[in-house]
Amino acid sequence: MKVCKMDRLLGGLRKVGSYFHRSSTAAHVLKTMQEMLQLPTHKLIHDVTSRWNSTYDMLERYLEQQAAIYSALTDKNLKKNARDIATLSDDDVKVAEEVLQLLKPLKMVTTLLSTETAPSVSMILPLKTRILQSMAPSEEDSTITGDVKTAIREDLKPRYTSPPTLQDYLHRSTALDPRFKSLSHLDLALRLRTYSDLTTEIVSSLGTEDCEERQYAAPTGTDTSPPQKKSAMAELFGETFAQKDMVSKAFADTIKEEVVSYEAASGIPVDGDPLTWWKSNECKYPHLATMARHHLAVPGTSVPMERVFSTAGDTVTAKRSTLYPENVDILMFLKKM
Repeated sequence: MKVCKMDRLLGGLRKVGSYFHRSSTAAHVLKTMQEMLQLPTHKLIHDVTSRWNSTYDMLERYLEQQAAIYSALTDKNLKKNARDIATLSDDDVKVAEEVLQLLKPLKMVTTLLSTETAPSVSMILPLKTRILQSMAPSEEDSTITGDVKTAIREDLKPRYTSPPTLQDYLHRSTALDPRFKSLSHLDLALRLRTYSDLTTEIVSSLGTEDCEERQYAAPTGTDTSPPQKKSAMAELFGETFAQKDMVSKAFADTIKEEVVSYEAASGIPVDGDPLTWWKSNECKYPHLATMARHHLAVPGTSVPMERVFSTAGDTVTAKRSTLYPENVDILMFLKKM
């Protein structure tokens, strides 16, 4: 947004939007022109500097209503007061259309990462890779398009790379999402390392719990109950016909087999529900399912938490300031269900 030509173009759009917001006469003329030209009777949008996607919406709305805006500003009732308001030139419109096309994937990414109904932390690195690929320079790019692409790439490249533990965590989260578990956005070496790290994490975090549970279930040295009497078959044959595969495998080997099986299994479409998949396959991959709960529960952005505060502000108002805290909790819970 700070690229030189973009800054000037957006300044002109803000001026037009402010004029139609400020003047009720101008707003009425604009609505009349929209109806005459059979355009949607949408109001113009003025962006908020702290929300880049509002700038995208402002640009998109202006291009949608361009004909109505031009007709309204040339109306005799507005000509005198709209002398300082200029519409975009043909070159500016071309630039706006090119930039809007570039920013469209970013708007979609913003919407996806702000979701509350599906895991979002696992989408961060695949989406980042997808954006960087789409912003690769091309010989057909105009000067402004090339500058905007460069600005986007320079801003996104260093993100989620420091500290290295953060990037490793995001890779493991992506691997635990059945939509992206093929890790096709990574090279082979990094793909293998990610699954190796996932195996190590499961062994180190769940292996200790497993050992403690077994020790608790079968304590040694404190059991005063008499030993169980062996059956006649056990007395006669003992370990002669004991099967080797009945011997319990090492916990690490079990995890490795589980991870290999999960990696080789078929994934789900990118628009599928990973939570439903894990619910159906939890018995097949019990240890991975536990790790998936830990990782995929983390939201990719702070948007869901901010929405909670907004909901609280809408619930507790000046006219409802005497609500009991427990009632506020119930109302918030019902709203977010």
